[in-house]
Amino acid sequence: MDERYDEKNQGTWTNNEQMPDILKDGNILAKESEKKEHAEILGKWLWILFWLIIPSAIAGILGNENLFGKESGVYIFGTILSMVVGILYGVILMPMKEVEEKYRMAGIFSILAAVLSMALEVVQVENPLMVLVIGLPTLILGLVAKYYEFHSHAAVLRDFDLEFSQKWLTLWKWYCVVIAGMIVSALVVLISFLLAALLILVFAIGTFVIAIVQLVYLYKMAKLFRQYA
Repeated sequence: MDERYDEKNQGTWTNNEQMPDILKDGNILAKESEKKEHAEILGKWLWILFWLIIPSAIAGILGNENLFGKESGVYIFGTILSMVVGILYGVILMPMKEVEEKYRMAGIFSILAAVLSMALEVVQVENPLMVLVIGLPTLILGLVAKYYEFHSHAAVLRDFDLEFSQKWLTLWKWYCVVIAGMIVSALVVLISFLLAALLILVFAIGTFVIAIVQLVYLYKMAKLFRQYA
C-alpha cells in the first residue's frame, strides 16, 4: 500500500491523497454538517433582519422633520422607532457571531450608533460645533458597523456562493463613496449652495439605491441559507 501514516502528527495523514477513503468521506460529511448548521443559524437571523428593514423605512419617513416638523408627535414617534429598530438591528446581528465573529462587532457598533444618534436628537443642539462633535462620532460608528456587517456577509457566503460574496464587498466600496460624497457636499456649501444642493441630491439617491440593493441581498442571502439548511 502507498498510504503512509505521519508519525510526527499522530492522527493525520501526510496529504489528502494518502488519506483513506473512509476518512475522506468522514471529513466531507463533517464539513457538510457544519455548513448546514451554519446555514440554519444564518437563515433564521437574516430573515428577521430582512423584515426589520420595513419598520426601519417607516421610521425614516415618520422621523423626517421636513415632512412633519420636530414638534409633532409623528416625528417624535418616528425618531423613537428609529432608535429602537437600530438597536434591534444590532441585537439581531449578534447571534450570528457563532458563524462569523465579525457579526459581534457589527452588532456592537450598530447599537452604539443608534444610541448616539438618539442622543443627538434628544440634546437638540443648535451650535454647529456641537452638532459636529456629536454627529461625527455617530457617522464613524455607523460606518464601522456597516464595514463589519458587509464583510461578515461576504465571509459567510464564501463557502456557499463566492460571486455573491464579492458583491457585498463591492457594495461596501460604493457605500464608502456615497458617504464620502455626502461629506464633500456639506463642505461645498461654503463655496456654492446650488452645487452643494445638487451633489446632496445625487448622493441621497445613491444612498437610497444602496439601501434597496442591501435589502435585495439580505433577502437572497436569507433564502439561500434557509434552502440549504
